[in-house]
Parts: sequence; structure tokens; C-alpha cells
Amino acid sequence: MRKSLTRSASIYKYKNPSGDPFDYKPEISRELEIVGLLLWVTEGDRTQLSLANGNPTIILRYLDFLRKICGLKEEKIKAVVHCHDTLPYKKCLGYWSEITNIPKTRFTKPYIKPDKGGHRKYPYGILRIAAMNIKLIRIFNERLRELGLSKD
Repeated sequence: MRKSLTRSASIYKYKNPSGDPFDYKPEISRELEIVGLLLWVTEGDRTQLSLANGNPTIILRYLDFLRKICGLKEEKIKAVVHCHDTLPYKKCLGYWSEITNIPKTRFTKPYIKPDKGGHRKYPYGILRIAAMNIKLIRIFNERLRELGLSKD
């Protein structure tokens, strides 16, 4: 007798008909794995694989982690520009697309907020890497527990 899938397992299978969209291989670089996990646990979102930052070096290291260690399929990685209304959005979009090698078509609706003055540390706004995979989140949490750095 075939065991029926739970609702969440059915949804996962529907959204990932070819199987898991990742291939987690920490043995490629233990250092990059630890850096990626630490970035996620400190700068990321607990319920997603997302991370927001205005520093291109941080963004690129996290993307290296997702691409190399996690083997996350490129089409699963999206981005969102967060900027003030005084910044030229198209210039910010072009900058982040070039830096990350993420095509503009995979950028979702920007988050643009009113500028209330003050110093702007990031002239191209902040970029949020947006990705989601519940199985990969479980792996992240397990690896963090092994390092004594649970996100819980």
C-alpha cells in the first residue's frame, strides 16, 4: 500500500517536480560553508534562505555559498532592491544585477521607501537575496546546531 503524502510534502513535490533544487556539498569548502551559515544566521531570515545587506562583498559571499555549497539551482535565486525614493531605481537595479550576475528578470518588485534625509551608507540601496526551500532550511538549522549556533 502506498503511503500518501502530507500536504506540505505534496506542495513541495508540486513546486519541485524534478526533485530537490539543490545539492548540498559542504565538503567543497568547509570555510565557505561556515561563512555562509554565519551570514544567514546573523543577517538572514529564519523562514527563508534570504539575506539582506548593502555590502556587495557580503552579498557575493552569500551567493557563493548558495551556488557552490548548496548547489541551489540558479532560477531559484531571486533578488529585491530596497532603496529610498531619492535613489534612481534603474541605476540600483543595474548595479546589483551586474554585481550578482542575477538577470534583471529575476528581480522582484522593489521596496522603495520615502527618504527622510540623513547619510546614505549604500549608494545603490540594499539588496535582499530571496530564495526558499524548506529542506535546505532544515539542513542549515541542523548544521548550525552541530556548530553550537542554533538559529532557534
